[in-house]
Amino acid sequence: FGCGSDGASSDARIQTFFPQSVASGDPRPSSVVLWTRVVDAKFPNQDLKVELEVASDEHFQLLLALDGQPSQVLTAFADADHALNVRIAGLRAHTTYYYRFRYSGSDGIVTSRVGRTRTAPDPDADVAVRFGVICCQSYEGRYYHVHRRLAEEELDFVLCLGDYIYETASAVPPAARAVTFGKPEEALMTGPNELAARSLDNYRDLYRTYRSDPDLQRLHERAAMLIIADDHEFSDDCYGATGTYFDGRVDETDLPRRAAADQAWFEYMPIDYSVAPCSKWDGTREFPENLSVYRSFVFGQHLELVITDLRRYRPDHLVAENALPGAIFATQTDVPDVDPGELVPYVNVDTPSGGAYKDWLVAHADELEIEASAIRGLISAPWIDDLLTKLAAADSPPALDLTRSDLERGYAYHQLLKSSMYARIGARYVLAEKPFHAYAALRYKEDGGAPQRMMGAAQRAWFLDTMKASTRTFKVWGSEVAFMSRTLDLSGLSSLPKELQTRVIISAEDWDGFPDERKALFDELSALDDVLILSGDLHCFFAGTPFDPEQPEKRLVEILTGSVSSTTWLDAVSAIASSEPNLPPGVAQTVGLVGPLLMDPKLVPNPHLAFQELSMHGASVIDVDGSAVNAELLMISGDDVALPPERLSGSFDKHFRSERFRVRQGSRTLEHDIAGTWYSWDVQTASWQAST
Repeated sequence: FGCGSDGASSDARIQTFFPQSVASGDPRPSSVVLWTRVVDAKFPNQDLKVELEVASDEHFQLLLALDGQPSQVLTAFADADHALNVRIAGLRAHTTYYYRFRYSGSDGIVTSRVGRTRTAPDPDADVAVRFGVICCQSYEGRYYHVHRRLAEEELDFVLCLGDYIYETASAVPPAARAVTFGKPEEALMTGPNELAARSLDNYRDLYRTYRSDPDLQRLHERAAMLIIADDHEFSDDCYGATGTYFDGRVDETDLPRRAAADQAWFEYMPIDYSVAPCSKWDGTREFPENLSVYRSFVFGQHLELVITDLRRYRPDHLVAENALPGAIFATQTDVPDVDPGELVPYVNVDTPSGGAYKDWLVAHADELEIEASAIRGLISAPWIDDLLTKLAAADSPPALDLTRSDLERGYAYHQLLKSSMYARIGARYVLAEKPFHAYAALRYKEDGGAPQRMMGAAQRAWFLDTMKASTRTFKVWGSEVAFMSRTLDLSGLSSLPKELQTRVIISAEDWDGFPDERKALFDELSALDDVLILSGDLHCFFAGTPFDPEQPEKRLVEILTGSVSSTTWLDAVSAIASSEPNLPPGVAQTVGLVGPLLMDPKLVPNPHLAFQELSMHGASVIDVDGSAVNAELLMISGDDVALPPERLSGSFDKHFRSERFRVRQGSRTLEHDIAGTWYSWDVQTASWQAST
């Protein structure tokens, strides 16, 4: 197979008039969506007419009739950035088609590159399905070797689990692989040298730049893509229409910015909006109802793929970034089953007996880097004492006697490892597990569990109904973020401060941050047969079997794919440790131990976690038939991803290594091919055992 132009147009002319090439998406048995963008510098503000041809052969000898004609004339509207999506229906199931666009400009006709796409098999077809999985493809200073490798595979489609773009650009861009905004004055300044897209033009710049990459273009030209958004299509660690760059210092809810991100997404992504619950971008409707993109696909008898949107409808992170570390979030009455020894004594600073401490804290709020308005109600006594010692001011009241029997006890935010206001540490990242789970359980009781509804109510109901109603052999959930937990047990590290010698949640940004809702979904999904979760976001590879500790036979299988090019998980953790001012003392020293600690054979903090690779980029290739799901994880080093293609030495394929896994039909066991022999993950011993 050789996708390319038909010879009528030079590569230079193609790149001039079709700078983002072509793409297809959302294949169904009788339809597919085709995409392109046409640019004519002589008519930058005019709508442009484009001709589409679709054929069943790559030489376009067997043209399909489109509206009764051998070609279809479409309009690339100026107010849509001259991008166009068109849904082609009436196609044959499980069939390969070729397509191209023609534009007639003032200096002649130019033809786009040829794209190839394949429709889904009929629902009753007993056929195997093969697809790729990608996520997290930052552009600056990184190269898409993963896409080049994946384009070598014969795939029915590619599943993109989000972070197709990153919303940021360096204010001082690198010399190579730079992202720049044509209107930087419309962007947000999020750091000394970093801008973030805010306007529609900013977000369009990102898609124009990313889609200009030849390897990404090649992948789109080779196979249809099913795409869902994660956070960076709008804003890092976002929820709904709210960003988190400033950790609670300001209200970052920005509906115009979210609308700009959504409109650019709608313009550039080949998505089929004709099937509910999908609905097209409508700028006249209020967020979040102005766009809907969660959807499901059936590929023959053996695969239903359900992809969810876990950013648009989710609530805020449970722990507020601007929470006062000393504030009490639960009294002993709230958590009667907790050992009182795990709680801290507190005082009510709004009473006469606590008033002196409130007055002192308010008077020194600036020096202590806290907000005076937050100093109210129940405040941790040891936290107050620590500040009295830290400041050692002449007007300090006497330290509190923490042994006083009249002091009631409770959980404080600092017990979550929150050491300062306006910090993601102890809020979105690095939290003590036990007090966080207590806090989460209290919040889960509010409003029918709404504080943890990552999917929102309507999507949640649709998701569970779809999974339960599916009659396919395998029900696969495409989840942007990790479902399985990832906990560090630091109890054996005597070099750490006492408060850190505990079990720690690395991130509360994904399902680890909504544990009670995760448990509720787990109970529903584990009652179904042959469910597999494919997830992304973490920039590393994990494979495991989340399970119920009280009923180990109740379990799911999850495979998490690493990033195409975004900083690997281990490198990102190291960068945070070296630059984050709010880390508790001693945390930075544990970074090099994160991998061993996740799979510590003695403490076994994550018995469900069967495999990890924290320092490689890559993609996955998934094969599904009536007997099993087979997964091959393709991995490449960060050093290689930082090199342009011409600087990769030796055979290209040798820069990749792979790991193979499978889940057999009717089984809830993850198997791993180790040196040619299949082994099964045993959750009770947290070890690989020879498969039977």
